Amino acid sequence: MELGSMWMVVLCSTSFVGVFVTLKWLLMNVNRWLYETPLGVKKHCLPPGDLGLPFIGNMWSFLKAYKSSDPESFIDSFVSRFGKTGIYKAFMFGSPSVICTAPETCKRVLTDDDAFQPGWPAATVELIGKKSFVSIPFEEHKRLRRLTAAPINGHEALSMYIPYIEEIVISSLEKLATMGQMEFLTQLRKITFKIIMYIFLSTESESVMEALEKEYTNLNYGVRAV
Repeated sequence: MELGSMWMVVLCSTSFVGVFVTLKWLLMNVNRWLYETPLGVKKHCLPPGDLGLPFIGNMWSFLKAYKSSDPESFIDSFVSRFGKTGIYKAFMFGSPSVICTAPETCKRVLTDDDAFQPGWPAATVELIGKKSFVSIPFEEHKRLRRLTAAPINGHEALSMYIPYIEEIVISSLEKLATMGQMEFLTQLRKITFKIIMYIFLSTESESVMEALEKEYTNLNYGVRAV
């Protein structure tokens, strides 16, 4: 009886492990079957990567990494599993995605407007508004971007602001040296925001800057929460 009971426990344990492994394998391949199989032979051109679990994709590991003290661990996991290719497939924010990490690849994505068009998740578009940069048609986006980037486009344009930038950075760092304990990243953001305010709005008003900074911070938190 004891021997029979032992064999029964071993059989049940083995069956449980087998079911668990099979279920995990099925779940890890659902996204691949849904999104890669319809591509036919083109799927062989996809970069290496992992589409994660159905619906969730890679978001758990992404959020876990970016809420930890080592946010780069998310990309490091792809590098350790698939090599340092600089481009990986993933499943982010409810859609199959491609992650670029190599500087050359990122530059091409950000500068080639014909092959790559900007886009945001639907919830983000609804949050920011239909008349914002992220929602307007592509051609209108390009036109407005040229207009807004004109003050800082090119070395000659930027050279006009170098004395002011130097003055702000030096005075701000001297002020930080007397503050004692503070959050350095937050202070750097304030310095950057002050420079942006001067270049685009030609204002150094502390009250205006604080009001706009507060609105921008709330918007940024909202976009990240999405």
